[in-house]
Amino acid sequence: MKHLVATTALVAASIAASGAAAQETMPISGKTCAELLEQYEGLPFTDVLPLEAGPIEVDGSTDEIVIGFSQTGFNHPWRIAMLEAAQAEACRHENVSMIVLDGNVDVAKQNNDVRDLIARGVDAVLLSPVESAALMPAARAVMNEGIPLIVMDRDVPTEKTLFIGQSNVTMGERVAEVMAEDLGGEGNIVVITGLQGSSPAVDRDQGMKNVLADHPGIEVLAVGDGEWIREPAVPIMEDFLTAFPDIDAVFSHAEESSWGAQLAIARAGRCEDGILHYTFDGSNAGFTSVRDGTFRADGNYTPFIGDIGMRAALYTLMGMEIPGAEEYGQPGVQLALPDSPTVTEANAEEWIGRGWGDFAPPLDPCQ
Repeated sequence: MKHLVATTALVAASIAASGAAAQETMPISGKTCAELLEQYEGLPFTDVLPLEAGPIEVDGSTDEIVIGFSQTGFNHPWRIAMLEAAQAEACRHENVSMIVLDGNVDVAKQNNDVRDLIARGVDAVLLSPVESAALMPAARAVMNEGIPLIVMDRDVPTEKTLFIGQSNVTMGERVAEVMAEDLGGEGNIVVITGLQGSSPAVDRDQGMKNVLADHPGIEVLAVGDGEWIREPAVPIMEDFLTAFPDIDAVFSHAEESSWGAQLAIARAGRCEDGILHYTFDGSNAGFTSVRDGTFRADGNYTPFIGDIGMRAALYTLMGMEIPGAEEYGQPGVQLALPDSPTVTEANAEEWIGRGWGDFAPPLDPCQ
């Protein structure tokens, strides 16, 4: 049984998923294998690339398999939820362990982290990149070593074994369609993007633009980079409110940005303007904010794909084909996951509890 190994500077750890380790807490998630296996039962895509529980056999051997996971950063609970799904899958296979590295939302660090995983001799790499193009050198390094590379959520425009994700373009379209309908095709909006240069931010923006092309009466007044988190969104929205006396809606790429924008609106004394919020991320807190009227729509973007990434890596190591993988306009192949329904007032109640996260949304400062 592999002992847990942690290096504080890298927030890294090897995870053994059998015996006494089942009762030890896993790095970063802080959950035991028992807790993670219970959580596994509620994951939405366990039927994608299914694997029976038990040891994984590669070339007739059940020797230990080490999977490296380089995450964008663990500064957001969405990212931790993705890790938990991967850890849950590892817990199902007693000879599978993980080394987890925190990119700290730093391109240079994540590139170095991936090279560190290669140096540690991992059997496969799971990668969720900070930025798409900026992680190309790291991705190439993995592929050049002949190590399977599974990219999740944010793509890299270079060769990889498999990219896994939902369509942010169609998700952006669905949320923008709700906004356009609410506005009656007329109005002024501002946009707070995710980290500019990351593929989800690019794709959600493209989805919005696809819809707005059919609604010339909706004007985009300004765009700011919210970096997926709350803090940058507050001053961005404050600047928007100062510059524009007439704002009808905020189209934010992340729930955290929407909550930050709402705080800025309240601080500016603009609650009576009735500015509407349209967002993404799919947390239970976000769905609650939809139900309570803080958000008008939430793009239902699940982080629960880490288990699929883990199974894809194991499939590859076992020499198994990945059903559903297909060419998609970028180097390598893609496993496109189905869209989840956009959550609005009409279906919010049924989705609360089916999203990710067990935290409460912030109090609406305008209520």
